[in-house]
Amino acid sequence: MRDLGNIGFDLDAREPLGREVRNVRLPVPLASGPALASATVDLFGLRFHTGDAAAVVAAVAAGPRDGPRMIVTANVDHIVQLSENVGFRRAYARAAARTLDGMPLVWLARKACRQPVHRVTGHDLLACVLADPPPFAQRIFFVASRQDAADSLTDRLQAGGMPSGSVASAVPPFGFEADPRYSRALAERIRAHGTTLLIMAVGAPKSEIWVDRHRAVLGDPIVFCVGDALNVAAGCMARAPGLLQHLGLEWVFRFLQAPRRLFRRYFVKSWRFVGIAVQDRFPRWGR
Repeated sequence: MRDLGNIGFDLDAREPLGREVRNVRLPVPLASGPALASATVDLFGLRFHTGDAAAVVAAVAAGPRDGPRMIVTANVDHIVQLSENVGFRRAYARAAARTLDGMPLVWLARKACRQPVHRVTGHDLLACVLADPPPFAQRIFFVASRQDAADSLTDRLQAGGMPSGSVASAVPPFGFEADPRYSRALAERIRAHGTTLLIMAVGAPKSEIWVDRHRAVLGDPIVFCVGDALNVAAGCMARAPGLLQHLGLEWVFRFLQAPRRLFRRYFVKSWRFVGIAVQDRFPRWGR
């Protein structure tokens, strides 16, 4: 057991990924270096950036190139899964930056630090690179759930001036993360492309865990884990109206789009977040 402040988690590599941990306090992976140049806040034993998307991306791009530099965007479902999934916790621990995506997390952060806190979603990360790709995004690779979405964004980027062949994509089959041969080949293809920006859009925690497991093969790209934001950016899915986003009700819009897939997440698992939040706010209650 590694004890980090008042946070405890068994990080034994032999622990199966699906094993539930009764102590739901989360680990404290406090990154250092240029990636922490912007303001931060600690919640659930994790350190989050509170700056806007451009500031977070710039800080990560300026950081050391010692492997994949992953940016993760936390929401309520992530916090619940982090209390259960060892592989997901390890991926979060090694992320170059963590941002606040879910509005409940943003509200908690604003109360905790009493300073400006920006919500940074996968949509915001993509907006930093799609309209005018920065220098670090000259070789892009999409790992997408839909080929039409990847193709649409590839066409858009090339129409905007990116050279032919500078953008590549793959749509892995269902369960690819459990196929060592396929995963190795995909990771090698990403590295062979000379990828400087890897955009993972196959959902959480799959995207984050896959990148972390194959970090030794991938090279040193910046990595955005954006989920369905890629499909929205490509025009293949709609995003909730701005008012719902502002009110923290974007989840309602998403649920209505895919009720069977999202019912358990929003109406069963998400209630665990309440207990995790209370324990984080009043740690003595969890002892």
